[in-house]
Amino acid sequence: MDKEKALKEIQSNIRNGNTAMASGQIIELADCFSDDPFTLLTCASLLKVIEQESDAEKIARRLSDVVKDEYRLEAAKGLRRIGFPAEAEKILSKAADSEGVIREKMNVFFDLRMYGESSEIYGRLSAPTLDDTITMIGAVSAVGEQTRAVDLAEGLLAEAPGDLNVQKCYCSIMSAAGRSKEAGKFVKDNLKKNKTSNAESLASYYLWIEGKTASAGAYASKAVKKDQNNILAMEVLAYCLAEKGKIQEARIVAGAINEKDPGNPAVVRILDMCKSAK
Repeated sequence: MDKEKALKEIQSNIRNGNTAMASGQIIELADCFSDDPFTLLTCASLLKVIEQESDAEKIARRLSDVVKDEYRLEAAKGLRRIGFPAEAEKILSKAADSEGVIREKMNVFFDLRMYGESSEIYGRLSAPTLDDTITMIGAVSAVGEQTRAVDLAEGLLAEAPGDLNVQKCYCSIMSAAGRSKEAGKFVKDNLKKNKTSNAESLASYYLWIEGKTASAGAYASKAVKKDQNNILAMEVLAYCLAEKGKIQEARIVAGAINEKDPGNPAVVRILDMCKSAK
């Protein structure tokens, strides 16, 4: 089988709504490359996109059984990103510790809602990144330590005021701590200073977590018009569509994100919301 040709046909069928045909093709592809962990990962991701959860899970389990030691970290990352943290943890449990493995364990524990373990393992990183610190702050907030989480979020924002993920973290933490007005002021000031897609996507995210769906959707649409690769804005737009009952439109946005960035965790979050909104 020509793998690249098969993948193009599968993507074409998914775009055209031929999900039944695509499902069979994906399973056939997985069977033909049953010892290739990254083809299996692609197949699991595609099955997730067309909401064939059971088949996707079977392939994810198969992947965890065949992956070789040198590919454990990348395979685990991929599985976690498409919503299989338990299978990712299984792979990592057999991996030798390294900075990358420790980082991925932290992320996996967070996705498994083992927030205490996630926060604890952060301390084992020798050179934590901004994203690592964002995850740790989220874990601190999730276990109810809101005062500490706010202090950490404010400190991180002072360190990297222009980073979108840091800004998003700040808004989330302030909202969770009951300090939404401060987050709202930050978002408004940011919009005045920066007439950018990122500033509008942050506004859409803040308005979404505050339950203001109409305004969130409006800002998300503006952000996407300015930058069609703005994943945060696309994600919020999909949430707003799903909440309005426009499930198919939300799924189309999820598919568009997956084409731009295969395996992006936003795809799984959107599809999960589509299921709950039915």
